Amino acid sequence: MIIDYTMKILLVVFLLLPLSLCYGEPARPNTALTFYIADDNLNTSHRGVDIIPLAELVDFTINGVAISGPSSMVETGVNTGVFQIQLTLPSTVNGRQLQDGDVVLMTYHQKADYSGNPQTITQSRVLNVIPANPIASSVQRVRIGHDFTLRLYAPNFNLDSYRPDDIPLSFVEFRMGGVKTTLADSAFHVNTFALRETGHNTDTFEATFKIPTKVDGFPVEIGSTLEFRFTDSSEPSPSSSSVFVMVGSYGVPTGSSSGITQPNVVSEPPLIPQWVKKLTSYWCSGSISDNEVRQAIKYLASGKMITLPSGEQSDISLVKANLCLWTASKVSDFQATKSFANLVR
Repeated sequence: MIIDYTMKILLVVFLLLPLSLCYGEPARPNTALTFYIADDNLNTSHRGVDIIPLAELVDFTINGVAISGPSSMVETGVNTGVFQIQLTLPSTVNGRQLQDGDVVLMTYHQKADYSGNPQTITQSRVLNVIPANPIASSVQRVRIGHDFTLRLYAPNFNLDSYRPDDIPLSFVEFRMGGVKTTLADSAFHVNTFALRETGHNTDTFEATFKIPTKVDGFPVEIGSTLEFRFTDSSEPSPSSSSVFVMVGSYGVPTGSSSGITQPNVVSEPPLIPQWVKKLTSYWCSGSISDNEVRQAIKYLASGKMITLPSGEQSDISLVKANLCLWTASKVSDFQATKSFANLVR
């Protein structure tokens, strides 16, 4: 009975480890991605930590192109049978810089599973990029009376992962010389009532409007410079970013990169691996019990796959409600780690 229960917990954890195939973690060039391999056949030193050479055992590719990887993987602890691989990402692949949506694939050629048969196990990470500047324009030179699109990258305003969100037009300030107003000014004739998210869970917001002939009674003249400034008030220390465009007699095609800031790759890894949300969602739907998810989180914490802060114990119903909100991206990862810490105490 105890063995069956233990195997059930391990099955939940080990089956969810490869779910990173669907739930990628952000990364940046020249930093490390972490993969985990669970194979007790490699656990040969039961009183020590095993270090396993990866030659002919693990392959790495980015978008199908082979890349070099580490020479070995290290057991996460004494007699755990779980091994950690740290892959340092290259800056380029075949001369091309890493881009949004690139897929890093790890393939593990297991020599023998529990039945003694060889099998292939894959895990992946999807690279996500963010703009260097949160605010960008569709063109660098604008024409009076012509359409102009303003874009914002604002993940803190993405409150609903399943439906597009909105940012009030008043959050974008417009400046021209001594004139100062916001996009909510009726002079701009914005085609929507807000900056609208471009899709569900994209973190990118847009508004299209015509460059007016006058703002606050002052004419918009050819050769003048227009500033659009966005202040992210959701941050503990609000920061502002601006994009500048010039009023001219011709426009740059929307597809030109001259008016769009080049992307940087996400710099900070999440506090919790994305696939842990899947495990938690099973708990929220009643597919696994409180004790099962508690034991699974304890296992992940013991393998240092998740770091739990100190905290006071709370009612299980409140903890569960908070973590279910986290699966819907309505609670931060930091708050979720505190809830997980309360859960396992």
